[in-house]
Amino acid sequence: MALTNLLLNLIFPPRCPFCNSPVDRALSAPCPKCRQADFWLEGAQVVTPGTAFLRCVCAGWYRGALRESMRRFKFQDHPDYAKAYGPVLARIIRDYLPGSYDLITWVPVSPATLKERGYDQARLLAEETAKALSTQAVPLLAKTGKNKAQSSLAQGSQRWKNVAGVYSVPDPAAVAGQRILLIDDILTTGATLEEAARTLRRAGATQVVAAAFCRTPRKEI
Repeated sequence: MALTNLLLNLIFPPRCPFCNSPVDRALSAPCPKCRQADFWLEGAQVVTPGTAFLRCVCAGWYRGALRESMRRFKFQDHPDYAKAYGPVLARIIRDYLPGSYDLITWVPVSPATLKERGYDQARLLAEETAKALSTQAVPLLAKTGKNKAQSSLAQGSQRWKNVAGVYSVPDPAAVAGQRILLIDDILTTGATLEEAARTLRRAGATQVVAAAFCRTPRKEI
């Protein structure tokens, strides 16, 4: 097994999941260079207030190397990146959302996207984050159809209309009376998280807080 791993590393050198630079061994955390990178959020930058969700916390800016990392995660068949993202997001949740949720769930992709991509990146992120928090993520939301990709829409008003009514709660009894931590990969205008949180609140959730791995800088929205 050790020889096999050595040969694989020679043919396919391991790379940092964040900056994609070659590293000595496979990493499930930022490499030393990335730990000091300027794409991590600090202090007040971490928290974004919401309406249907009380607040959303984010780990980093969706720009530069972190943006490219997220794009590889979502679109270039790198579901393994979730193992590196999860502990990072879990640390932010511990610091900024302590004691504010009973259940962890995620914003699901549509069945068509799941079939095409082969995995739901938000679910993987939620599961790895929950694991780092010594709990489990549970499916509470369903996406009822395939809308346009939010990233394809330039205007915020288009993004809000695009997600209106696309989520449902298959089992309202699992949501009623619960405080929910809702996880997604990227926060841009907040339209997706707001719609998903609103759906949970209508099903009886008493509170929704959110966490996204990245936040788009305001000037890029």
